[in-house]
Amino acid sequence: MECPKCQARVSATAKFCDQCGLKLAENVEFLHRKAVDLYHRGQIDEALNVWDQALASDPEFSKGHYYRGLALYDHGDLAAAVEAFQQALAGEDEPFRVLFKLGMAQYGLGHLDASVESFQKAHAINPGSAETLYRLGLSYLRMSELEAARSALEEAVRINPKYTRALYILGMVVAQQGDQNEAVDLFRRVEAVSPTYTAARFELGMALFRQGKLQEAAEQFAGVETVSPRFAPAPYMLGECQRKLGAFGEAVAAYRRMLHLNPDDAEAWVRIAECQLQLDLLDAAREALDRALAVSPQHAEANYLKKHLAEMATPHKPGF
Repeated sequence: MECPKCQARVSATAKFCDQCGLKLAENVEFLHRKAVDLYHRGQIDEALNVWDQALASDPEFSKGHYYRGLALYDHGDLAAAVEAFQQALAGEDEPFRVLFKLGMAQYGLGHLDASVESFQKAHAINPGSAETLYRLGLSYLRMSELEAARSALEEAVRINPKYTRALYILGMVVAQQGDQNEAVDLFRRVEAVSPTYTAARFELGMALFRQGKLQEAAEQFAGVETVSPRFAPAPYMLGECQRKLGAFGEAVAAYRRMLHLNPDDAEAWVRIAECQLQLDLLDAAREALDRALAVSPQHAEANYLKKHLAEMATPHKPGF
């Protein structure tokens, strides 16, 4: 470390600077640097103790309050972090970073109105920050204010067209608003930038599925399964597409891959039973229903199919 006054090399435990005689143990800037060093080493409790010493000497030391807030945030003490960031604002000439982190802590606490206010103030100071707009959009989304969330996220991706997280969340918002065409376009933009973004590719498949574009949706779900073979929703939705397309054997295989990951999913066993009925494999259908009822004895559809299995005629049409 260095002496704040003469920049001579000193030990972190030194009480005085040998060069200039500065009382390091009482110097707020030196204590702050010592705390930052501890913080970056992962010694958060020790860093907090040193910041407490520094702030006891100078309660208006804004930088100390800010960094103490960062440490408390990392420690998971969000309420104390909010208090620290608010104290930092009182003497901060450039408050953007403080407001941003304050908004993050308030969001984590579920204080969404307060987080919106903090992010809006941060945005007013630095309107070119796509990250601030993204966080503002998330706060609005948690408040179910979809139009406000959409506006903030659209501005974020206008600033940074390859901001995949913002594109993905914007796609989720417009999908909730029923704009599946726009959702498909947004998820495709994510896929173009990050082909392994599993959640975005899956949601692209879901948007296509809702549009009735089953073959395209199936291709997406198959791609997700290739990239993330342990992501169970992908083979399940692939099975759904294939079942609705009348490819019952392929659907059964997809559902079974899903059940290999999650054997206690009663819904998948029921879907297998439906496909087996379409294929006139009544014993296999009965076995699948038994598995479903073993997992969920009150499953209404499984009980209905089991009760009527012996007398059911097989309709032989896609999408049964």
